Amino acid sequence: MDLRGRKPYPLDLESRGYSYVERPNRALLELFERHVLAERPAPVVLDVGCGAGANAREIRRIAPDSTIVGIEPNAEGARLARAVADEVFEGTLERWLEAQHDRRFDAVLLSDVVEHVADPLTLLRSLNDHPGTRVAAWLVSVPNYAVWYNRLRTLAGSFSYSWSGLYDRTHLRFFTRRSIRKLLERAGRSVTDERSTPSLVQSAAPLLRLPFEARVDSGEHLALGDSAAFRAYERWVEPVETRVCALWPELLAFQIVCLCRAA
Repeated sequence: MDLRGRKPYPLDLESRGYSYVERPNRALLELFERHVLAERPAPVVLDVGCGAGANAREIRRIAPDSTIVGIEPNAEGARLARAVADEVFEGTLERWLEAQHDRRFDAVLLSDVVEHVADPLTLLRSLNDHPGTRVAAWLVSVPNYAVWYNRLRTLAGSFSYSWSGLYDRTHLRFFTRRSIRKLLERAGRSVTDERSTPSLVQSAAPLLRLPFEARVDSGEHLALGDSAAFRAYERWVEPVETRVCALWPELLAFQIVCLCRAA
């Protein structure tokens, strides 16, 4: 069968490598400013799964004297992140832990990482046992599988993988607000604060990313930040949407973001 001319298929992992349109996680960064920067104006940050460096760029902007160490298994993401991070380890968190690093971190970012791991509990326990990361404030973000639009799609018997978002083709684990807290507690962490990101506009992400497809394919994974429409959304719409979704995060949140410390 000749498949030429067909649209790329998300589960064809060879058809497109690094497929993300990245933006900073505003809820995670709010917790970072409140609980990390308030105590340490020049923190040492471990950004696990740093991608192309969207969160690292924002941390560099708000805390220029911070030290940022990234971990990224994808070669293209690691290359882009090196433009802003002080160091980037190209590989998995497991390999980084095996290397016996002796640096002490003030914050560990796990922004949309845990859902990509087959055995997240073992990995988080290993991270919690590491002397350099145990005392750090962890900021953990996961997509909320119980978000309203996924409930509707499930009710309708609809499911299909996508390039990113809730139905990311590389997700191995799925979480709700309750289940991510339970996972962190089992790993030896105590959740002390929480935020969420809104889901109303994000529910149309497959359509909203279409204008950026060509730029993503050419390696511009941070192109969203150049969009005037996106900047207008961030300034005028997202703050209102965030307050609305915070009223019922189990249903209305796209991402659940937890701040946790060693129990």
